[in-house]
Amino acid sequence: MNKNLEKIGKELNLPDISDLDLRKNHGIFIKIGILSETSGFFINRNNESTEITSENFFDKDRVVVPASKWRGAERSYLLSEMRKASGVIPQEYSRNMVTRKNLLKNPSSLIYGDSSTGSGNEAAGIASRVFYDWAYSFESLPDISVRLTHNSLSEEGTILHEENGKVKPNAIFNTPYIKPGVKFIRYVTVENSSIEMLALVLMAINGTTRYGARTAILGDNMKNKIIGIGFSKRETSISSFTTVRKCWTQEKYNPEEEILADMKDTYGSNLIHGDRLRELLIATLEVKNDISVLKEMCDLINTKMSRDWEEFWGNKGRKDKNTKQTKNEDEEE
Repeated sequence: MNKNLEKIGKELNLPDISDLDLRKNHGIFIKIGILSETSGFFINRNNESTEITSENFFDKDRVVVPASKWRGAERSYLLSEMRKASGVIPQEYSRNMVTRKNLLKNPSSLIYGDSSTGSGNEAAGIASRVFYDWAYSFESLPDISVRLTHNSLSEEGTILHEENGKVKPNAIFNTPYIKPGVKFIRYVTVENSSIEMLALVLMAINGTTRYGARTAILGDNMKNKIIGIGFSKRETSISSFTTVRKCWTQEKYNPEEEILADMKDTYGSNLIHGDRLRELLIATLEVKNDISVLKEMCDLINTKMSRDWEEFWGNKGRKDKNTKQTKNEDEEE
């Protein structure tokens, strides 16, 4: 394990992974303050494909990015990174298609929550240890969005036409996008974690660059910057809504400064930022870039899960009603 990670884990009062009680979902609460800025066009649609998700706050329609938009993308990124380390993720494991609970013994399932849809003894669930805020734009929806027109192509590479030569009614469509340069304040909370698990969450946040609905014409569309990491023995009231609401009322927006100010007010000396935060993020990057170290760290998590497995769901595959946990996060995209 990276020595700097171990040292910072002690500063955060995180338990050694061998002492972590996997049956509990409370302990030290870690709050990660993030500034996410669109670097390309971002599709943030709801069930209506021609609408951007938004709500009215302070007499203006503001863009609202649900927690599932952030969570799903980051979990997928981390899963792809861990698959590079042989044996960390079971080969048969596929999200939302698990029918045997033994496949849930992997870091992604432990951190983000998961379930097996198998019957009888194969049915099991793990609660998420990571919780995402919804994010809200400071600017009004019309100021930061644009509609672009696209056409559907036939197999010959030309626009779709009816037999009479007219353009098909579904050949031309427009899609609403959030423009590049929009900055979102958001927070991610990690509960009852070890430093190894926190490092994987940070790896996911730092590495993910594509969010929202996917298209064939768009690439990376988001840059994340971690501003601070606070820790406490109980959950705090700070959220993306409370921080951006202050900006709405003051009618000024310096998101990086606002995140740091709110985290300092909330956590005081229990806040890692500046040079110390950079050291932590560099140590996390070193783990990601060294497959052998990444595998070693993930193997620690998998070994812990294996040792606690019988306690986790009861002896001989019987589920203990006191320890059974179910996923309570929003559905992910």
